[in-house]
Amino acid sequence: MTSSNPFPDLTGPWHRAARELAATPDPGGRLRAGMGGRTLGGPVIVKDVQGWLRVTVVPRAGGKIWEGTNLADVLLPEEIPRPALLGDLTGNDENGLVFQVHLWERLQGEAVSLTPNLDTPIWVTDRWWNDLRTALDHLHRAPTPSGRRVVTQDYIDRIPRFIPALQGRDLTVERWETSHGDLHWANLTTDPLQIIDWEGWGSAPAGYDAAVLHAYALTEPQTAARVHEVFADMLDTPSGRLAQWVICAEIIQAADRDPLHARLQPRAQRLAEELLIS
Repeated sequence: MTSSNPFPDLTGPWHRAARELAATPDPGGRLRAGMGGRTLGGPVIVKDVQGWLRVTVVPRAGGKIWEGTNLADVLLPEEIPRPALLGDLTGNDENGLVFQVHLWERLQGEAVSLTPNLDTPIWVTDRWWNDLRTALDHLHRAPTPSGRRVVTQDYIDRIPRFIPALQGRDLTVERWETSHGDLHWANLTTDPLQIIDWEGWGSAPAGYDAAVLHAYALTEPQTAARVHEVFADMLDTPSGRLAQWVICAEIIQAADRDPLHARLQPRAQRLAEELLIS
């Protein structure tokens, strides 16, 4: 039977990358595919350090996502808790596909959620919330390289297609800030806090990270309320409301593509309507 996966088996490239980076596969671990077969990651040992090696296959090198991990490692403040990048390399196969390899320190804690959204309350300490707020404050003050945008003004001008009540409103972004861009619950860890997956970071409307976190908690109202409490000074502003409309539009747009966003869609629509009268 022919596989529907358009990407090649990455097991061989993963093991070759491990050898090139002098990393030994962890005998107690297993390889995990992700992003529809476009990535393969697994635990390794490098000079007695526990690491995580991931291979990503792309049609061509270059672009925002390609550069994001390495730029984040070099440019973002050390005060933002995230796994250290231990090594990287690139390569090609005989079919012209490009492989990008990253080797990180292994996560110190567990992901808050296995999915971007939440179905049950999260049990984290007040210190965790304070650490998250401090980390994002450091991030938002950091400079963004020219041209790195999480979303563009052109896209924002089109969100009335998904939230018709915004038709005719001025949606001009007054303040942009450096943002993670994909700050959902699967990209955060607990005990201790770390923030992962920096491929898409860049400039976004002020409050966007808090808006994403809040929107993906809408399926768990208790945590959504805590997010709003911690980030009220970002969310309850004109820029914060615009950022929330942006992520609501993105969720509504994605609802036809997967069940997770289909579940979030009615909640995102309700939030977008509530923001119109707030």
